[in-house]
Amino acid sequence: MRARCIQAVQQAAGRTMTQAEIKGIEDRISRHMRQLARKDPAAWSQMSQAQQMDAAAKEAVTELTFEAQQQKFRLERTILTKDRLDRETSGWAGGRMDAIKRKVASVTDGKGSFRSIETLATAIRADALRRIQDVFDQLDPRMFGLFENNDGVIAFTRALYGQRNGIDPKIVKAAEGWLEVADSMREQFNNVGGKIGKLEDWVMPQHHSQIKVAKAGADKWAQDIMPLLDRSKYVNEDGSFFTDPQMEQFLRAAWETIATNGMNKIQPGGVMGSGMKANSHSQHRQIHLAGPDAFVKYGQEYGDQPLLKTMVDHIGGMARDIAMVEEFGPNPDRMFEYLRDQSLKEAAIAEPLRSGYHQEQAVKLTNLWKFSAGHSQPVAREWLARTGDALRNFLVSTRLGGAVISSIADEGTIAITAKVNDMSYMKVFANELRAMNLTNGEELRQARRAGLAMDTMIGDLNRWGQDNLGSTVTSKLAHATMRASGMNAITDVRRRAFGVTMMDSIGHLTRNVDSLAKLDEHDNRILLSKGVTDEDWLVWRAAQPEKWGGNDTVLTPDAIYAVSDADLAPILRSVGLTPSPQAAAALRRNAALRLIGAVSEEIDMAVVTPKNIEREMFGGGLQRGTWKGELMRSVFLFKTTPLAVVLRHWKRGLAQPTRAGKAAYIASLIATTTVVGAFTLQLKELIAGRDPKNLNPFEEGGVKNWVQAFLNGGSFGIYGDFLFSGTTRHESSPLGAALGPVASLVEQMFNLTQGNIVQAAQGKDTKFGAELIRFGKQNIPMANLWYAKTALDQMIFNDLQEYVSPGYLSKMKRRMEKEFGSSYYWDPKTGDIRAPDVGRMFGQ
Repeated sequence: MRARCIQAVQQAAGRTMTQAEIKGIEDRISRHMRQLARKDPAAWSQMSQAQQMDAAAKEAVTELTFEAQQQKFRLERTILTKDRLDRETSGWAGGRMDAIKRKVASVTDGKGSFRSIETLATAIRADALRRIQDVFDQLDPRMFGLFENNDGVIAFTRALYGQRNGIDPKIVKAAEGWLEVADSMREQFNNVGGKIGKLEDWVMPQHHSQIKVAKAGADKWAQDIMPLLDRSKYVNEDGSFFTDPQMEQFLRAAWETIATNGMNKIQPGGVMGSGMKANSHSQHRQIHLAGPDAFVKYGQEYGDQPLLKTMVDHIGGMARDIAMVEEFGPNPDRMFEYLRDQSLKEAAIAEPLRSGYHQEQAVKLTNLWKFSAGHSQPVAREWLARTGDALRNFLVSTRLGGAVISSIADEGTIAITAKVNDMSYMKVFANELRAMNLTNGEELRQARRAGLAMDTMIGDLNRWGQDNLGSTVTSKLAHATMRASGMNAITDVRRRAFGVTMMDSIGHLTRNVDSLAKLDEHDNRILLSKGVTDEDWLVWRAAQPEKWGGNDTVLTPDAIYAVSDADLAPILRSVGLTPSPQAAAALRRNAALRLIGAVSEEIDMAVVTPKNIEREMFGGGLQRGTWKGELMRSVFLFKTTPLAVVLRHWKRGLAQPTRAGKAAYIASLIATTTVVGAFTLQLKELIAGRDPKNLNPFEEGGVKNWVQAFLNGGSFGIYGDFLFSGTTRHESSPLGAALGPVASLVEQMFNLTQGNIVQAAQGKDTKFGAELIRFGKQNIPMANLWYAKTALDQMIFNDLQEYVSPGYLSKMKRRMEKEFGSSYYWDPKTGDIRAPDVGRMFGQ
């Protein structure tokens, strides 16, 4: 900036400015000059340099004025947020630190009146996803998710760029829905203090694979992407377009940022850490692709995830950031640190002898915050992280073919959760049967339009596998296994059924009770613990419930959003607000999100899905690509859900307000899950070609089988095998099973090699051939699907095992009879089949 310009700026500011401030103003004016030149190059080139400077300066002044207003707004929001959080977390019986924990993550024990960031983010995400189900209908991968719908992706991308001619109207509608939802989330973020400008050519977040970009190198990446760029977006201050050398220089800098994941911008010795969350989406985009074909081509060459996942990740990230800024202010990290330190100080002063314990709790709380806020550490060793992911995905595809049978245990937790919410389990079950009708597509669309069962729609497997599987071969196999086994479908059915029943129950209450305070004490306690307010209840009452089959009072988000401004005016006045379209819109949004959040929390209790507390506790927050992080993820693979069942339901039971209530809840939980577990146990035996187990507690093996039924009811069925033998049916030791399926796989490989060598040295018959075939069939993706496994054994594998190792099947039968008390109605050796001996179940 010239000296006279600096002097003019300082005179206008009324003070001497620092070099950094002067540089900032200069950069700002330069940026606006480029933007104005890009907007209308012909008009810009006709202006003199002074006119160009003047136009850019006016834009900069407008921007600075807006930023000053925004800074004031953020300061006010920070003060109000601090006051609110102080009031909400002080005086809590469990201590301020526990209150902060409840504000961060979902705790569903029915205590307090806290709405967590996690629950709000879940609700915002579901509210957005439910509005773009047309996108999923058009882009849903084919063949159990193995193959991306390329034709749909190309047509959808072209529709996003406005090329609508010849495109299926359904795809055009889906594209319009996506753009509307994406812009709505941008506005939500800005309304709570964020800063995202509207870019006219933005249609979709551009995904870059750091590995692919880094491996290509700066020269090749720049050479490949250059023809795909819209060169009209790259202009100099004088309106001239970037030359090829300028473009190459720019692309090299962009490559360095992408390839290093932004670490090239680290200032040695500077302050590290995340900036203000409200500014997290305000960076100026640099990569401008020329259109839909360029967008698709770049994604194929330098992306590593499907378009659908990119969209879902964008919505999830925006939902989390909106929730954080809305609940913890424009700078949520700093607000959290203030609350944590304040609570630690208060606890240490109150209990100085336990200061070490309180420091430990503060560390745990910080880890939970980082995980919930998405502050993940960079991958330490990419090869190790990818190997760990591939191995765990592989185990999902080979071990969970029968998970749908184990998931029958969900009916036990559904029944318990329904009772807690004063709902009829039989009505939930009736809704399940209705949802199982594959010809009733309208029921599915209605449920998803209400924001129910969204995770199964997008293929999120965090119940049994890993979060949001990507597009690698093993991840596709894992996802295909879940689909082919029916696991995704039955989980979706149960979650939808429970959600519909609860929305119908809430809708019924709103028709008959005119205020939240007049609710039954039990119902009031459950809803208050979700953060539901009196204003929300009044808005719910103003909505008109819908009729879905046998559900006549279903309160849906659409019903809430349909409430008119006129109907909301009295509610606004009752809380001291002046009626206006903006105030009415905020009231509707809050009421809809609290409905979705409350129902989602209870769905996750009924069909238990690990939440942030369990996921962080069992290794989710550890750095990927480290031995510790990958081992912990492997140890808790398939265990997180069973442990969540125990932790969450026992915690809710012990949180009941009376001793009788505590005893009744725990007793009901044990009894219900054990009965369901017994049914699951017998069904597994029948599917495997074996007779039912003896459940007569007065005969040998009866008590052990009931204990195994209890473990089955909590999804710990594998550990019931150890009551009978030192190993499971799959030859895993207790230690191997405890260390997770990866360790079990390693143990089986060791036994197959070293174990057989030792047996051969001792002169024993190793049965190596049969054991090799058994190991192979256990590790073929999708070969262990519950409805095909026994038939494949009878048709192929049993004969192969007997052929290579004569006498193997007889030995296996004797072991099963001796150690597990099992007998076969479908003989694995001869193939003879008879009716199952049902009388064995009663000890006959």
